[in-house]
Formats: sequence, structure tokens, C-alpha cells
Amino acid sequence: MKRAGLSVAAAAVLAGAVVPVGLASEAFAAGAKPGVCKSSVDGTYCGYYSGSAYTDRGDAGARVKEIQALLIHHHGYSVGPKGVDGYFGAGTESAVKRLQRGYGLRADGIVSAKTWGALRGEPLDH
Repeated sequence: MKRAGLSVAAAAVLAGAVVPVGLASEAFAAGAKPGVCKSSVDGTYCGYYSGSAYTDRGDAGARVKEIQALLIHHHGYSVGPKGVDGYFGAGTESAVKRLQRGYGLRADGIVSAKTWGALRGEPLDH
């Protein structure tokens, strides 16, 4: 596919020269209010965490809040009665497994790179 005489690959290389890889996502995420999910070309962010570190049951903090907010506000899954509380318990694990099944991923309840991609990507009808 070509746009304005440049291939998509060439345009991506030129864009990378202007904004280093990852900085667009970081800048977008840094401007987000916690709990307000916004989408960009880099994915959806809810203002708590912009990375993709391994996260699973028993973890707590900003990464978990981001997961919970994405599950609730971007994908429409319940994580339990407390909502975005920052603790990765049974409700969050169950919602992660439902999301993983919907995307054809291994439903292990662990949020690693592929699951982060699904969380930040377009929601599926479920």
C-alpha cells in the first residue's frame, strides 16, 4: 500500500526518525487521566500504566488498575464488585481468561505481551 508516494514501511521509518519508538505511546499515556480510557494508533490506555510487564493473580498496583480499567471500560467485562481496586484477584483473573478465550489466546489468566496487546486493541463482540 502506498500513500503520497511512500510505502507504508518507508512512512513508518520516517515517522520513527521523528518520534522514537515507544515515545508516542508514553506521551499519550502520560497525558491520560487515571480511569479515563482513550485510544490512539498505539492502542488504548486508561491512565494508570502504559507498559506491558508480566502481571498475574496476587499482583497489585498501577499495572493491575490499568488491566482492570481496560477490561471494564474498553472491553465491557466485570472484574468483580470492587471494580478498579488495583488488586489482581479471582474476579480480574476470570475476566482476563474470558478476554483471552475471545481472542483465541491461551486462557491462563496471566497478562503477558499477547494479552496486553488484546487488552489495548479493538474490543471484540462478546
